[in-house]
Amino acid sequence: MFKLKTLGLLIAALTLTACGSSDNNEKEKEKEKEVIVQPVAVEPGPFSFGFKITGDEKTEYLVTQESITTEALTADGTGIEQQGWNFFYPVGNTLFITGYLHNQATSYKVNADNVVAKLASFEFTNALEMFGSVDDKILLATDAPRDGNHTKRTLYTVDAETGLVTNKVTYSIHDLDTGTPGEGTVAYPMGLVVRGDSLFMPFHKMDDAGNWGTPEANKAFVAIYDYPLTEGATPKSIITDDRTSNIGVNGSTTGMIKTEGGDLYTLSNGSIAVGFSPASTKPSGILRINKDETVFDANYFFDIEKATDGGKIFIFDYIGDNKALAHIITDDTDAASWGAFSKKLMTQKLVIIDLVAQTITDVADVPLHSKRYSSPIEIMDGKVYLGIETGAETFVYVVDINSATATKGVEIKGKTIKGFYDLYH
Repeated sequence: MFKLKTLGLLIAALTLTACGSSDNNEKEKEKEKEVIVQPVAVEPGPFSFGFKITGDEKTEYLVTQESITTEALTADGTGIEQQGWNFFYPVGNTLFITGYLHNQATSYKVNADNVVAKLASFEFTNALEMFGSVDDKILLATDAPRDGNHTKRTLYTVDAETGLVTNKVTYSIHDLDTGTPGEGTVAYPMGLVVRGDSLFMPFHKMDDAGNWGTPEANKAFVAIYDYPLTEGATPKSIITDDRTSNIGVNGSTTGMIKTEGGDLYTLSNGSIAVGFSPASTKPSGILRINKDETVFDANYFFDIEKATDGGKIFIFDYIGDNKALAHIITDDTDAASWGAFSKKLMTQKLVIIDLVAQTITDVADVPLHSKRYSSPIEIMDGKVYLGIETGAETFVYVVDINSATATKGVEIKGKTIKGFYDLYH
């Protein structure tokens, strides 16, 4: 998902009319005169961001401040402390912070006093690990088979205005139980995208021994459901494509994105660096499902490895006009298992992908970096704000989408930023 913000625009029109008269003549009429005051752009703010501190505890905070470009980012003496490790996911002007090791989700919104404050909370049985949204009004959240179990999944539907659960159903995706752990497979959801009356859910096939094995890594899978789901729902179809690997990467909620026109695009990585075991032998790439269709477009495949001399797409977010902002792993030759989630592998570059033209443009002035958990980006006045981690240092980078350039901003005095959010507009 993405949210486009246009801030601080003031347009006023003043219409002046005058009329006069003269003897023995018709009254003269003056033409209406219109004066337009041009829009005045102001710096967006306040900003909110998910902040993880350094140290043994690595506590997380939700911090809000007026500017993120003029003062270093820190949680010292400010922010709302969070319990444990969390997923951060914005829906409209509501931010959901969902626990990974504690089974509670809390929502935050700007209140009547014009401050970011707790809206509501709800509890769940198993950790919610994949999220989606519907029309910036509804949060969708589901659990995953972290231990390889064959139990059904649970999908939560949450009203973003109230922060309260409005529906909760169990459902199934794919389940192959041979009776011998490790020989069967279960489905790990990697996206939740609603288009019309269908829910699209890409997934990984994982071994059922809880070893995080990917025995069928050389194929892309998407389960399609009637939406909204009913209790005990099963896919109305499962579509596959053998031109690339399983769709999505762990820790990212945007393995499938939707354009304004209704086309769906998916990313596949397949590398040991993002946890595939064994790694896929198929190229990293992007598939498309055209609007109003429920099959992969046989005439479309964007081979990322070919376009980047061996690079693999790690994360992408939709930024409008059939383009995506993406992180590309430039080299995974020496990567250990799950190495892309470590600060030791500084091989990611930031790019803008034209999904239709199948072109890739490097974002200028952003160094090679690492990137782990990814909260969906927000676009504010044509810019994206990112925390870029380069070894021991982390800085804010302001990315101008139109020019594909970035400006290095202030230092982040902590471990990482989980995302920047505009909850005020």
